[in-house]
Amino acid sequence: MEPVRNHRNKLVVEAARLHRARFRKERRQTILEGPNLLAEALEAGVTLHTVFSLPTDDVTASLCSDQGLRPLLIDDGALHRLAGTEEPRGPIAVIDIPEDSLPDGRNVLVSVGVSDPGNVGTLVRTAAAFGWSYAHSAGSADPWAPKTLRAGAGGQFQTAVTRLGDFSALETWTKVAMVVEGGVTPDEVDGTPLAVLVGEESAGLSDEVVAMASWRVSIPMSGSTESLNAAVAAGIVVYELSKRTGRPPGQV
Repeated sequence: MEPVRNHRNKLVVEAARLHRARFRKERRQTILEGPNLLAEALEAGVTLHTVFSLPTDDVTASLCSDQGLRPLLIDDGALHRLAGTEEPRGPIAVIDIPEDSLPDGRNVLVSVGVSDPGNVGTLVRTAAAFGWSYAHSAGSADPWAPKTLRAGAGGQFQTAVTRLGDFSALETWTKVAMVVEGGVTPDEVDGTPLAVLVGEESAGLSDEVVAMASWRVSIPMSGSTESLNAAVAAGIVVYELSKRTGRPPGQV
């Protein structure tokens, strides 16, 4: 099969549009890049629409063959049109965004206005690593954006992800607000299941969000650094709380 050499090809153009939030929302689809993310998506049973790959990409050919799929071969020009990285290696795949899910009884890590895709991807990856769910409120980076998917390293396919219209969905969760100082240490937190709320790195959580939480938690630090990266701090808190609450059995 001859590769698609025109970066204006209809399938290429339609897939490239998924880098924009509006099109992802309208079509409930997104675009992912790289063999590892493709393998994670296939293992999770996510619906794939098109897989684009270079003719020399034997890894993708093998992955697709195992699933009974046939990749659409493209040239370097089309690959660069599709990719979100400066030096893409492919493959690029168009997938359906899984339905939102917030399992009862499972701890959940909640992004409240964390706008950096790298931080959000790391939050998702952290939640997945410890058997937690992930939720995000308005103002947070889209967990299904291509850049966030790369930062999540497959975490989006390994745990439940949901968007919160408001915080009423967390009514049965014990809410824990992460604050820079003045909170208890993680080992003092009581209650289950837990919803850990983490805010934007520069502004933190609003007073209103902090006020609705049952607990305020902060990380004691002996060094001179005033604060930690939001995703790093959340990772420490989730780890400490997971030691007490344990990891729920099974995967979503």
